[in-house]
Amino acid sequence: MFLVSLGLSNCITTQEKSAVSEIVTDTFSPKKSPDKETKLGLTQNKIKNDVNKYKFTQWKCYKSHWLNKYKQLILTVGYFPEFQKFEQNNRIGMLELNDTKSKKLAIYSRKGVQHFWNWGGKNFNNYQIIIHPSGNGWFYDFQNTKPNEQKKPRETYDCKPLQTISIAINDIGNVINELNEVPNFEVKDLIKNLQIHMLKCFKLNFPTTKVLKNYPTVTLQIFINKDGVVKKTNFLNRKKYETDMEYKIIADIASKAVMSCSHLPIPKSKTGLSKNFIMDFNSNFILEN
Repeated sequence: MFLVSLGLSNCITTQEKSAVSEIVTDTFSPKKSPDKETKLGLTQNKIKNDVNKYKFTQWKCYKSHWLNKYKQLILTVGYFPEFQKFEQNNRIGMLELNDTKSKKLAIYSRKGVQHFWNWGGKNFNNYQIIIHPSGNGWFYDFQNTKPNEQKKPRETYDCKPLQTISIAINDIGNVINELNEVPNFEVKDLIKNLQIHMLKCFKLNFPTTKVLKNYPTVTLQIFINKDGVVKKTNFLNRKKYETDMEYKIIADIASKAVMSCSHLPIPKSKTGLSKNFIMDFNSNFILEN
């Protein structure tokens, strides 16, 4: 899907100010539940409204200069490590321009020790940024490239070492919606992202101390409306829910947490494809971490 990186040795800097900026510009609440105390002494606090942040591993890249290094910030690139890989080693990545603060979906991958971001065009292969562990970065424009033509980078950067921050999910809505255009990003990948999101909500609202004898796995059926908002849940094991107090406690926590997860990491146009799905909520992975 992506073009192989072209000769990184003998990279030539060309002074084309705001080249990436121009390209990116052109291509580019539920009510809280009351406190609940069970006969087993477990107090479930008010449900936290939503998972609103995700980890983002980023590199800040500056205009390359032999004397004034890290003086002029040009862009930030990175990827979301909490979302699973799709199509082998590809991840959901993002490019943000410093001057306009505009964000663009860019497919992240790693080949050897180098990091790649591809975006633009039908196959996400019009443009590419490469960062070497040394901190050297290069921007390539592959538009109108002839077969076997060697390309020189249009811009070069000095990039600081990676760091992981948190970014609000409602700040990357346009990036998520662009997943529609990614080749080979399938419904199963959207479901994986939904599952990760729901488990984050579950963990966010889970008690921090061990107070139950058993922590059963609960299976829920989750229904989403056409706007991508969770509208209801269904306990698949209704008999156990009605007869097993510990199961009921965990099931209620899972259900209320899911109902509070309103910012879903899927494109709005794809909500119909995942309007209902089944998911297991296992408490043990939370207690063990």
